[in-house]
Amino acid sequence: MLKKRLFILNFLLIAALVVAGCAQAPAGDDTAAAEIAALEAELAAAEAAGGASDAELASMKAELEGLTGDLAKAAAESACTYSTYRMGWIMDWADAGNMVDTVFGTHSPLQYTFWADSYPDEAAVFEGLVADAYINTDLESRAGQWQAAEKIIVEDLAIVFPIYHYDRTTMINTDFEVVIPPFGSARMADWRSKSGATTIRYRVGAAIPTLDIQEATDTTSHYVLAQLIDHPYKFNVDSTISPLSATGFDVSDDGTVFTVYLREDAFWSDGVPVTAQHFVDGITRLLNPELANEYGYVMDALVGYGEFTSGETDTLDSVVAVDDYTFQFTLKEPRSYFDSLLAFFTFDPVRLDVVEANPDTWTQPGVFVSNGAYVMLEHNPGENLVLEKNEYYWDADNVPIERIEIAIIDEDATALAAFEAGEIDFADALPAEDMSRVSGFPEFVRLPRPGTWYVGVNTTAEHASNATFRKALAKAIDKDTIVNNVLDMPWRLPADGVIPPEIFGHQGDAVGFPYDPDGAVAMLEEYMAEAGIDDANDIVIELWYNKGNEDVLDAVQAMWEGLLGIDVRIVTIEWASYLDILDECNN
Repeated sequence: MLKKRLFILNFLLIAALVVAGCAQAPAGDDTAAAEIAALEAELAAAEAAGGASDAELASMKAELEGLTGDLAKAAAESACTYSTYRMGWIMDWADAGNMVDTVFGTHSPLQYTFWADSYPDEAAVFEGLVADAYINTDLESRAGQWQAAEKIIVEDLAIVFPIYHYDRTTMINTDFEVVIPPFGSARMADWRSKSGATTIRYRVGAAIPTLDIQEATDTTSHYVLAQLIDHPYKFNVDSTISPLSATGFDVSDDGTVFTVYLREDAFWSDGVPVTAQHFVDGITRLLNPELANEYGYVMDALVGYGEFTSGETDTLDSVVAVDDYTFQFTLKEPRSYFDSLLAFFTFDPVRLDVVEANPDTWTQPGVFVSNGAYVMLEHNPGENLVLEKNEYYWDADNVPIERIEIAIIDEDATALAAFEAGEIDFADALPAEDMSRVSGFPEFVRLPRPGTWYVGVNTTAEHASNATFRKALAKAIDKDTIVNNVLDMPWRLPADGVIPPEIFGHQGDAVGFPYDPDGAVAMLEEYMAEAGIDDANDIVIELWYNKGNEDVLDAVQAMWEGLLGIDVRIVTIEWASYLDILDECNN
């Protein structure tokens, strides 16, 4: 009989870790747990009585979420015990390196497998392929280098199990004419209402982890920031880029010196002109070693990057303001994709005077300054945000949407219900059980979204440190069943590799492991014989993921336990805390 052990971290991670034998509970947890239990009882009573206002209930829920998040984080930081973890990556620009190296590279802060330490020889080969690919201008040859690097992580070492490739499946109010590029975040300034409506109500699926311009790495934070901050360029629906806060750029004949020309009619939301120095400051702050911003490594091609980020020097001379409306940066060698980064967050400007004057509050409403089409009017963490049109925006006359109301709705089913009730205009991440019902609606939209949903492996964990065991796990995942039956999205492509089908270099089933139950059992038996394990049920692994992915990961757990007979223990964590915990483990 299938044995299922489900350890939910949403409220009592301490109990989960203790039951699983992972760690001792930190001191003071009894008190914290008692506070959580009391607040849960109070909330339940208030909801049952029906006398509390929506604002009072929301406040109680926010307090409860804060308590449970703090408790979960404290416990998990004391024991990074995951064997496998769920993650996904939506690509930021159209180059295979943005998946293979950005996410799984040996120095990437975005992967939590520790594979480079576990396999230094393979890591050296991988690094050589990456270095050559970045300076290779021949498309075919370059793709081959990325494919060879992909094979190392997906097939040779099996440190990642790709599950499916993303698309953008969403419900959109048909009153709106929308512009959604395949890369980057949609800008509401480019949307239009056929009826003349000036407010759009948008859903995000988690609390905003951060509104620090240079710190943010997740799609939720970046969606909000994309409304507030203009990059030099923006992505178009055909994956090309066009000017936004810039008017153009030049590249030297040798491909290493970029000169970017800015608009002279752009202002911040407090009336201060937007200048080249603000973009220089943004890059410098991104790379500041004291801040350790995760996306800094995207700019590692800059001359002096290593010396500046290591603290050897305190200036970055390769990024300079030539004059008030021109900045220039110099690369160590040509990078064929680097122009597309002008449409990415690593080139965002910042107002250091505002940051330094308000170090603890500069990302809050009333303090945060925008150079984009909107300003932040209201932010109730975990509940909602309200943005309104920036009166100082250079193109304000051509921004028809004057107000954006962002609802934070954790559950996909709740979001869909809100959409169907007319309470929101945009709902993505649709629940699997409703997919067949809504896929024929006129509001149902599917668009390209290059990216991959995957399970990563901690190569330092017991059992998961063995490549044969990892390959057994990979072969035991029936991705066709997940896509067709669990997600009920037959159009979605199961993934054998990490490079998405829209990206040159995609290998299809020429890399990785298809579903192979006999092969999975054979590899498990080989591992057990090598490790001296008689009973597969003695093999205990932890599968960590963030809330909202229960359907797919419950299916993966069932496949591993049902086919291999191992003991798979699930741990779930709220998104922002999940990222924090994994980052702590990585550090």
